[in-house]
Amino acid sequence: MKHNGLPGRLKMDLHRRLKVFRVVALTWVCFIAIYCVKLTEAKIGYFWHITDLHFDSYYSTKGDILRSCWANEFSSSSSNTKKPGPFGDYMCDSPWSLLESASQAMKSKQGDNVEFVLWTGDGLSHGAKRLHEAARMELLRNVTELLSRTFPSQFVFPVVGHDDGTLNFGQLGELWRHWLPSEALQTFEKGGYYSIEQKRSNLRIIALNTNFMRHDPKYSQSHSSAVKQRPDGSIHYAGGIGGHGYDRDHHINLGKHYHRDYSSPGGMVVGSPHGYPVYSDRRISGSYSSGGGGGSSSSIADGSSGSSSSGGHASALSGSSSHESEKQWTWLESVLAQSKDSKKFVYIVGHIPPGSDERHIGHMPYGHTSFTEKNNLRYLRLVKKYSEIIQGQFFGHLHSDSFRVVYSDSGKPISWMMIAPSITPRKMSESNNPAMRLYKFDTDTGQVLDYTQYYLDLEQANQLGEAVWQPEYNLTTYYYGLGEVSSVALHNLADRFTNADDTQFAKYYRANSVRHSTQTCEGSCLLNHYCAITRLDYRELRSCLETAAKAMASKNGSTSAHGIGLVPLMATLALLIGAYCASASGGDNRVRYAISGLGLLCDIGKLLIGNVCVVAVLLCGCASLLLGSSLTVVPVSVRSK
Repeated sequence: MKHNGLPGRLKMDLHRRLKVFRVVALTWVCFIAIYCVKLTEAKIGYFWHITDLHFDSYYSTKGDILRSCWANEFSSSSSNTKKPGPFGDYMCDSPWSLLESASQAMKSKQGDNVEFVLWTGDGLSHGAKRLHEAARMELLRNVTELLSRTFPSQFVFPVVGHDDGTLNFGQLGELWRHWLPSEALQTFEKGGYYSIEQKRSNLRIIALNTNFMRHDPKYSQSHSSAVKQRPDGSIHYAGGIGGHGYDRDHHINLGKHYHRDYSSPGGMVVGSPHGYPVYSDRRISGSYSSGGGGGSSSSIADGSSGSSSSGGHASALSGSSSHESEKQWTWLESVLAQSKDSKKFVYIVGHIPPGSDERHIGHMPYGHTSFTEKNNLRYLRLVKKYSEIIQGQFFGHLHSDSFRVVYSDSGKPISWMMIAPSITPRKMSESNNPAMRLYKFDTDTGQVLDYTQYYLDLEQANQLGEAVWQPEYNLTTYYYGLGEVSSVALHNLADRFTNADDTQFAKYYRANSVRHSTQTCEGSCLLNHYCAITRLDYRELRSCLETAAKAMASKNGSTSAHGIGLVPLMATLALLIGAYCASASGGDNRVRYAISGLGLLCDIGKLLIGNVCVVAVLLCGCASLLLGSSLTVVPVSVRSK
């Protein structure tokens, strides 16, 4: 019986269809794989973090480095006197050339391919509080326009620094209107704080006005009026104009300054051989309707007059400022609660960090702090409460490269914050090389994956006449064993600082001053860093320092007691050996041979019998040497994991 070949044809059709299916399936697999790769790539983004630019329009290469590099009638003309370099000096704030070199480096290294820029305050020099409001606004406009030209298609998110010297947030809002959306300006123009929600991701940026955190309305003392202790133990009374000490140390009684001539063409710095521009391109100035544009009519405040009434800050908040300070706290918790409810992650950004300065530990309350104790506790409680949505905290102000770890009440590491080093090289006691930081992060969740620290070797740049910004380190590769950026990983890193055989603290300390410090940091210096990193609560900080100090004293006392006890023991042993050797020397030769291995001990014993006083002195000297070598161990109390 014939079957007309149907089974064969069906088998061939099925084979063809399976072949087509394989091709289609393979095509879809390749398409999905390519899509996933691109999707993964799209989640990786970058942002810059710059802080403490401290632009000083008075900077002059003919100036005096002991007087903030300002040219004045007392400037020495001696050829032996070191003169400021073209890109800055470790004793002075930033010249315009340094800021230009930094902006050019950011643009060339990662300019267009960045999501945003964090600028955490202090665009003006430490002496800018002596200028009138209009002059300060004009200087801030220069810096703003420089960043706008550097990042024409990206948003720069600025915060108010304590040296920016203005409480007129309305004028600042006009100046930064092209960066801040209208909803952010509503809170910024009232209190200098705002939040911005990233439309293409689950990330919200919260920018704080940390100047409010430095004061309690009912207390007149702020951290800037307290006594500070330097690492070498010397005392520094931080007073000065504006309450920060910089001005009184370097900016008073300097004589006649060759400051900017507002009527000069182009607004150049008079007396500067390089002619650094003070007024930059005015092409975008029309967008600032009330940004303090009266530069041509503004005047410089007299050197002895201090800051104007509208600038700087008082030691206690005024009524309106106190009200706005409290409103910021209410607003902050509201934004955090809303972000948690809507499953948004947040970055918290500010100028002054909570906790203490790891390089300066003070004697008195607030001598080593930034926030008041009340505000410090209040901030830490919020971080603990909303730690699950806080992906990072970013601050400046200290001019140093460091980090902090926040712990839960049970001692578990739950959040971290990064403190970026400054662009200005100036610091009152410990300077640094200029630096800026490029973060790598997940654009969807905000998780920080790594960062690259860039720096300028200032001494080399001044010698060569060229500013070459170069990578200093990558976080995850420089610190060996740090596989991720998380609170647990940073906690483990800090714990390694207490191990004398570990090299991690030496790496950290080198980066802390951006490769400038040549001093070593051991004992109490290391302890200051460790306690500041892991104890943001002031009471815990004091306990950390006191516990370690007591342990150090106990160790020294215990070692001394043991050493003193060794002296009579060693003397007694020598006397016994000497007596035995003396008695055995006249006896059986086998006994002499048996004790001949004691050698030197027998001789010491015999000598001790003959002259006890001489040998006792020698034994005490040996004991003292042994004790001296054992006093270098410094125990450090480590927080339990």
